[in-house]
Amino acid sequence: MKFIELNKSLKEQIFNLYNLKGEDSFLIRHGISNIKSAVVADLEEFNYVKLDAEKLKVSEIDTQLNTLPIGSDYRMVVIQNPNAEIVKFLNKFDFKDSSVVAVCVGADKLTAGEVVDCTKLDKIDIQKYILNYLNKINISIAEQALDYLIEATGGNMSFIVSELNKLAAFAGENATIDMEMVTNLVANTTEYVIFMLTAAIDEKNFTKFQTTLTNMAKSQSFSEIFSYMGKYFRRMQYIAMNKNDDELTKILGIKPYAIKMSRQCIAKNGVKYYINLYQKYVELDYKIKSGEISVNNALYELIF
Repeated sequence: MKFIELNKSLKEQIFNLYNLKGEDSFLIRHGISNIKSAVVADLEEFNYVKLDAEKLKVSEIDTQLNTLPIGSDYRMVVIQNPNAEIVKFLNKFDFKDSSVVAVCVGADKLTAGEVVDCTKLDKIDIQKYILNYLNKINISIAEQALDYLIEATGGNMSFIVSELNKLAAFAGENATIDMEMVTNLVANTTEYVIFMLTAAIDEKNFTKFQTTLTNMAKSQSFSEIFSYMGKYFRRMQYIAMNKNDDELTKILGIKPYAIKMSRQCIAKNGVKYYINLYQKYVELDYKIKSGEISVNNALYELIF
């Protein structure tokens, strides 16, 4: 099932094993929270346990899954990053008549259980999430404002939820969030706008790039933006040419998850795509410094 369908499913049926798959950490985090809300009624200290299972033994997982709840219908065990041996064990584990609910995260080869798709939501599903969220607090949103909110946040659910809280507090109960509220209140932080700019390049979406660049240029110079692009291309070239993630984490000062997401872009676009972009950046940077080209023109030549 898709993440957006999880809450409805929990009201109809509780599965003994949920397999949360996908790269969206927000959806995974809230998927765990939603399942927990549905199954852990009392005595959380006894009926909820979260394990980083990468280095655990099968016997330890077996013990957790065979421990019955106290004062509640269910006990919930979250198993993160299970090793191959534990995944093999879970694929064969018999949850028959069990009151234990296991939620597995980070197990690509797990075939058992109900899969919850936590990949990035498409626009239609994001719209549903926002409308459901606002409907619960008796607030509506204009269609134009809804589209702009999704575009301005790049569909990032963490960002959307934080902005929805702000918009809802400003609008008040039984109100409608209009375009003016969204344009005035939704923050386009430098960090996030840079993310949108680089995401447009990864997606090879020139229209998205132009829109983001226009917004960035209102508060930053083309020199700053060009510099951001250089740092991003240099990082992607390092990742494309180096297979040692631990080494890259130290060299680049970024988290393993960021490297994982970068590798997905590289797998989609190819190693040469990012190597060529960085080489082109170096060439244009030299031309800028020697006065052969303006930063503005260099930026667009780089993207073209």
